[in-house]
Amino acid sequence: MNQLCKEPLISVIVPVFQVEDYLDKCISSIIAQSYRNLEIILVDDGSQDNCPAICDKYQLEDSRIKVIHKENGGLSRARNAGLKIATGDYIGFVDSDDWIEPNMYEILMSALQDSKADIAVGNYQVEPSKTNDISTDVRFSERKLFSSTEALQMIIDGEKLVYSFVWNKLYTKTVITNLFFTEGRIYEDILWTPKILGNAKSLVYIDCPFYHYRLRAESLTHNNKQINIRLLDRIEMLKQRMQYIHDNYPSLEEKAILMFKRYCYREYIKICVNTPYLDKDGKIRRELHRQFCQSGPRTIQFKANIIKAFGQKLFRICPWLFMKIYIIRKNLLFKKGK
Repeated sequence: MNQLCKEPLISVIVPVFQVEDYLDKCISSIIAQSYRNLEIILVDDGSQDNCPAICDKYQLEDSRIKVIHKENGGLSRARNAGLKIATGDYIGFVDSDDWIEPNMYEILMSALQDSKADIAVGNYQVEPSKTNDISTDVRFSERKLFSSTEALQMIIDGEKLVYSFVWNKLYTKTVITNLFFTEGRIYEDILWTPKILGNAKSLVYIDCPFYHYRLRAESLTHNNKQINIRLLDRIEMLKQRMQYIHDNYPSLEEKAILMFKRYCYREYIKICVNTPYLDKDGKIRRELHRQFCQSGPRTIQFKANIIKAFGQKLFRICPWLFMKIYIIRKNLLFKKGK
């Protein structure tokens, strides 16, 4: 017990909503952490299934667990509710349908203390929805230390080492103070993470898959029926991130604009080719095209690819003609491949 008291307290915030089939595995994986000095905050976001009872059961069994029952308000509001009562020196997040390796927080904490960084990031493993895999004790692997600006640049570039996800990280509470998630949106971490990096000096990355991310078709971010909400929210979060970078990281502004324009361009093509039936009135495509045209310079730079550069210009001027040519070219390439 004396050793436990010497360890800094980690507050682990778990938003819970309609995940009764997965919640036991999630909570059990946190309780079983080799790092024992935890404050586990379960935020029941108005679940209509058995989740509230499951949360209460675990609270009775483990004194480290706190439960908040609230009306449904979405993931961001649930995380904010947890942040408001968290008393730990460090903050972590786990989604309630995922699970973590038993030594995740021990190694993330050790990496933070050894490197004097403000944020520790572990790798993650994408898991199928119905997996029954048992966690194994993942051992320490390579560490890499980055400045906050380097980490933000990797997020903008879409590099695999550092993404804007919040659930595979451990944060010192000082970098989070008074920074809350944008409520009423999904993809809220697109904006929140750069703001956190703005308060941090450095980030340490540990190349171990501590976090198991369960890929569920019914989840909001992977549900095709929610395509309008998903894309519009992502566009808005990316726009706000561009503004934040413009105000605070002018050296990265061009990269942020480039990434945003590429996103609009690629999502437009993806909808036309794969899911036009989900955007029957063309609202999403019109918005993607409008944002592409209004953000930054007129063209995306494709120095080594004249065809792509021409395609960008045509897309800007006449998207429907661009798509006709794109599909014809794609079919010709497919036949040639045969």
